[in-house]
Amino acid sequence: MRVNWILRLYPSAWRERYQEEMQALLDLHTATAATALDLLFGALDAWLHPAHQTEEGIMSQQFLDALIKSISHFDRLSTRAQMVVSLAGEEAQHFQHTTVGTEHLLLGLLREGESGAARVLEALGVTLARVRKAVEEAKGHGNGSVQGEMMLSIHAKVAIEQAMQVAERRFLPPGKTGKLIGTTSVSEAEAEKMLQDGKLSAHLESLGVTLEEVRRALEESQGRGVLIRFDQGAPANTPTEQEERRRHPLFHVDTEKLLQGLLRVPESTAVKILQDLGVSSLTDVWTLLFLDHGTLPITYQEYAPRFTKQARSAWRLTHEEARRLQDDYVGAHHLLLGLVAEGSGVAATILSQMGVELEKIRGLVEPGYKARDWSVPGEITLTPHLKHIIEYASNEARRRYHPCIGTGHLLLVLARGQDDQGIEAGLLNRLGVDLDKLRTALRRALAEKANTPEQEAGAEPGEMSEQAVYASSVSPATIERGLQSREIDKMILAVYPFSIEARSVLQHAHFAAQHCDQVRPEHLLLGLAHLTFRDQGPVSTVLKDVGIDYARLNAAVEKRSAQGAPSVVLIQNSLCRACLLLAADEAEQRDGPGTPIKSEHLLLGLLRQEQGRIADLLGDLGTSVETVRTKVGESLSTQNP
Repeated sequence: MRVNWILRLYPSAWRERYQEEMQALLDLHTATAATALDLLFGALDAWLHPAHQTEEGIMSQQFLDALIKSISHFDRLSTRAQMVVSLAGEEAQHFQHTTVGTEHLLLGLLREGESGAARVLEALGVTLARVRKAVEEAKGHGNGSVQGEMMLSIHAKVAIEQAMQVAERRFLPPGKTGKLIGTTSVSEAEAEKMLQDGKLSAHLESLGVTLEEVRRALEESQGRGVLIRFDQGAPANTPTEQEERRRHPLFHVDTEKLLQGLLRVPESTAVKILQDLGVSSLTDVWTLLFLDHGTLPITYQEYAPRFTKQARSAWRLTHEEARRLQDDYVGAHHLLLGLVAEGSGVAATILSQMGVELEKIRGLVEPGYKARDWSVPGEITLTPHLKHIIEYASNEARRRYHPCIGTGHLLLVLARGQDDQGIEAGLLNRLGVDLDKLRTALRRALAEKANTPEQEAGAEPGEMSEQAVYASSVSPATIERGLQSREIDKMILAVYPFSIEARSVLQHAHFAAQHCDQVRPEHLLLGLAHLTFRDQGPVSTVLKDVGIDYARLNAAVEKRSAQGAPSVVLIQNSLCRACLLLAADEAEQRDGPGTPIKSEHLLLGLLRQEQGRIADLLGDLGTSVETVRTKVGESLSTQNP
């Protein structure tokens, strides 16, 4: 039974409010008779509900203005964070509550849906439907439509204040000094005008930048933007008063900080709801926020990581665009050019509908800093950011249960950015593209991919004759093989119950190996040594007891390790994977089947080898495998007598 006609019976505001749930039903195409009956009764309830009888439940501008005025420094919230506050107000109005509480902010984070905070909540099983049900049970509905101004509850005010305090951590503490280099960019025309007028822009002046630094940056730019370096530790960038810090251009509150602010109010309704939904450790949320910035997915579904025909074509055109510009690298902005130049995929189609033309966007990308001889493609490197984009796009395809990586997945990652910052977002903004509308259009197109298919492909016709376009290490076939091998790493994470702390160790191991061809056991040990920055935990305690800290271990690893050519897709080598399986065995032997694999089990897995690289490194640091293993055993027996 088709449900499309039933969904049209709902009020338009209801359809807008529950857009994702509605789209999920449409994707099913059919439903049972019982589901259809539930939907019919739901439509009747939606029309009868008071929230939909006046202005169709949309938050009035009057309420929104009052809410904004109640938040000090609201303009320092990022665009998405401001959207969360607005959505929270709508949720409070929907429930006919007189104040916006932490529970409504939590709902706003979930409804925003695009940020790292939303993805972390999703990974923890915290969904919009479950939280709405919990709010209904905890607070119920009000007795009538909300009259007068809508303000923040006391707990919500505290949560936003806590979020701002988290944001202030980017500044050096009062009394502390140190050189912390930051960067900002302007166009050549802007730099030339400032030098001609002898006056800095207000933004640069507030950062303590001098005209001489602008002149020097302009001389070094050689064509693509003017990158100005400034000292974040300078007096101009280390305000001591709270009001000064919160007016500073470096200060901003994003959605992740909003979520952290909520978590720092343990007595709030939002935290109680999270705990009732099974989020047992709030530390896990903070760790997942860190993991979301890495390339390991925080949720997993199996799929075959291949490129569609259009994505392969866009990848080839990406390299041709870098060749045309004579750049000595291939970056994310080249990929954006390649997606537009491809012309027939989801990305090109949507960008074309939004008025983005190849020649227009080419006009915004000038030749880079250094020209390179493209007759030797093996010397052309990919930027780390572009490598991450490939893996992020792979994760997007998996998350949506799509069999291949298409141009839509690649563009969605490019458009996602970090609160709409970055070169690619800047290029699209300069062309008048609304990034929120772009992301919405991409999600819709990807959800309806059966109607706008991109063909799965093996090698393109003529691909073998185009090998001169790029080195074999960055060809689509090579990247696909790397992604397929990377699936083994992700499968291990999916099959075995690694704790969130253990997952963070693996992510730190990947960071440590980013300039190498593979992740090896010594990188896993470096990931464990990262725990020594914290004071608690058996691994941190043991490593400190034997005199191992991150800096010493890193120096020893660099001395012994051959770097190798960095891979586009970084995978764990067979020894590293074996160590993970041995860690799973340690967890099962010590704590029983199905118990989480913790960081101490990872360390014991590494120590199973009496000889080899780990033993040699420990020897270099004045200890041994046996010594460390004994101390881990003693620490665990003390914890579990």
